[in-house]
Amino acid sequence: MALTESPFPPQPPTADDADVAPPRRGMSFGLLMIYVAILAVNSGGNGILLPNIVAGIDEAGKIGNLAFVTTIAFIANIFAQPIAGALSDATRSRFGRRTPWMVGGALVTSGFLLGLPMAQSVLMVALVWLVVQCGVNVVQAAATAIVPDRYPASRRGNVSAMIGVGITIGNAVGAIVAGSAAGQGFLPYAILSLLVLVIVGVFVVAYRDESATRLPRERSSAKDFLRGFWISPRQHPDFAWAFGSRFLMVIGFYGAQTYGLYILRDYIGMSDAASNSFAATMGVVLLAGVLLSALGSGWLSDRVGRRKPFIVWSSVVMSIALAIPLLVPTTTGVLAYAFLLGLGFGVYISIDLALMTEVLPARPQGEGAGNAGRDLAILGLATTLPQAMSPSIAAGLVTLTGGYEVLFVAGIVFVMLGAVAVRPITSVR
Repeated sequence: MALTESPFPPQPPTADDADVAPPRRGMSFGLLMIYVAILAVNSGGNGILLPNIVAGIDEAGKIGNLAFVTTIAFIANIFAQPIAGALSDATRSRFGRRTPWMVGGALVTSGFLLGLPMAQSVLMVALVWLVVQCGVNVVQAAATAIVPDRYPASRRGNVSAMIGVGITIGNAVGAIVAGSAAGQGFLPYAILSLLVLVIVGVFVVAYRDESATRLPRERSSAKDFLRGFWISPRQHPDFAWAFGSRFLMVIGFYGAQTYGLYILRDYIGMSDAASNSFAATMGVVLLAGVLLSALGSGWLSDRVGRRKPFIVWSSVVMSIALAIPLLVPTTTGVLAYAFLLGLGFGVYISIDLALMTEVLPARPQGEGAGNAGRDLAILGLATTLPQAMSPSIAAGLVTLTGGYEVLFVAGIVFVMLGAVAVRPITSVR
């Protein structure tokens, strides 16, 4: 091999590449920013704002009440994203298929997020957060579908990495905004609401979707519409294994983080004020770890044409990270945990979406624009469901064992099982 040749030859275009309209320049950065916005809402809300609101209403019952609030949001995660994905597939507006849903979801998210601090009971907090989650899921369903809409399979590793970086930046931004402004009334809610509106607004203007009015309309009954949400594991085993792997990896990643604020206070021994600001510091450290690993992993995965080895490697690094607070229950140990967790998760999220787009069920001939929005939204449940279920699972484990250590042990088990689940996938190397 000549020294000027790359050791990783470019991947040949796949059969579906010719059917994909080319993305506009900078669109991958635009998608990164979309995920910054929606993950900032989830991170700031789930990690800091909701725990503070719930603890302020009833300090003694905060663990169970937080689990109740986030479990109610579980309803949104089950229904909102798949339905929004399917409806965006069927949308035939002059603004395109995805834009109306992104704009509508952003308006709902921002409006109800502003109302969250006005909730005076645990039930009202749960209901308002439910609507916020519906809006977030609608935006995410439409944005995720843009990847198979506009990117050929041979380029999805890089855009997946960009989205992965956006997810992590969003997690850090949410932690920083909520952690630094948690005691300043409406300020963190206003900042996060404005962030969603501005980013989604700029995206839909800068990267205008093509008119969908000329696309063929697919007529189906309500029964056919609902039947489309079932994807047989027997007929599409790779899809099922990918769903299972993502579910396990995400629940392993988020399990301990769900009660991160309470872990800092009750396990590490920090004060309420100190834990709020330290949570923001952890978000920055986590972000640094992700940035060091995500972009390079996505590019390398595209070049070598392999996805699964990267996911296995990420699970090993995350398992090591989750073990650190068990051995070193100090602020230093927690920061080391955050950094290594970021390194491992950065590898995972840089590959995950690319792998998911390659296990989607084949489109029947003549299906028109396809069902990528619906199918990716179904796979999206493997991300949103474990996030919604994590508080309830974590609360049960903590109550059963009487300590937070079990959350780190459970996280190790889940991420390792996630790596095992990806191995049977045959359509992706």
